[in-house]
Amino acid sequence: MSAQREVQAVMFADVSGSSRLYKEHGNTQAKSFIDETLVVTRRIIERHSGVVVKNIGDEVMARFPDASNACEAALALQRESFKLELQALRIGIAYGETLRDPHGDIFGDVVNEAAEVSHIARARQIVITHAVIKQLSDAMADLCDAFDRVVLKGAQHICTVYRLHWETPAAPLNATAVMDVRELHRELDRHRLHLRGPEQQISYTPDQLPLSFGRESSRVNWPIRSTRASREHGNIMFRRGKYVLVDHSTNGTYMQSDDHAKVIYLRREEIPLTGCGRISFGLPLDAPESYSIEFFIGGHCNEPSE
Repeated sequence: MSAQREVQAVMFADVSGSSRLYKEHGNTQAKSFIDETLVVTRRIIERHSGVVVKNIGDEVMARFPDASNACEAALALQRESFKLELQALRIGIAYGETLRDPHGDIFGDVVNEAAEVSHIARARQIVITHAVIKQLSDAMADLCDAFDRVVLKGAQHICTVYRLHWETPAAPLNATAVMDVRELHRELDRHRLHLRGPEQQISYTPDQLPLSFGRESSRVNWPIRSTRASREHGNIMFRRGKYVLVDHSTNGTYMQSDDHAKVIYLRREEIPLTGCGRISFGLPLDAPESYSIEFFIGGHCNEPSE
């Protein structure tokens, strides 16, 4: 029998901090804590019309006939695990077409998306995809807010993922939530990122990111003309309402903002960009052969003059 196509919701519920649990309590006690949490997890999933597809270590993969069932189960899981003082769960949910084989296992992009957003979630959080929130009632959607903008595996563009709040109704925006893209477009001047280098000056909106830097012009958006820069040196992305500079180079990146006198050195690290300042690649900002870029975020300081 061939695999069947089914439109459904897929959930991954992962026990958070299990490695630490084993170190602190030993194998026997830690496994007992995790097993207790997984038993309750299975029971709640089945109570909400879900089917546990399989356990993967300390993680449960389940499928539901619709997104509402999956989200109701996720809410019940977080509330019950908190009430019973079980191990904290990270939950991710996606929705769409899947393939189910004769043995009951399921495959497809939706499965990968659910796994990815479960890893974006922190302990006791529920993160869902845009396809999920489109299926929810207004009352359920009111419990959600935009949480991050990411490129999911296999996707061709950045998409917004959402946090489903189980404690209290979601505030429109909070300290950890990404700003809704529609709101960002209404206030472009306030949220636009301006960059000026030796050869060009360009402005970006959050939905135009990530922006990559590096020596290999065929692989990046902004070529860096310096032998000290890596082929793919780093990027700037927009995450949770902030522009973030990410370095994954050999020689590192230097950054100094106008509101912070100290030059910060990054190597395989990241840091939010605030206000305005300068970035250099592979060499210190003031080195004679340094390639540097000025940055300016609208609404924080005066844009660099022409």
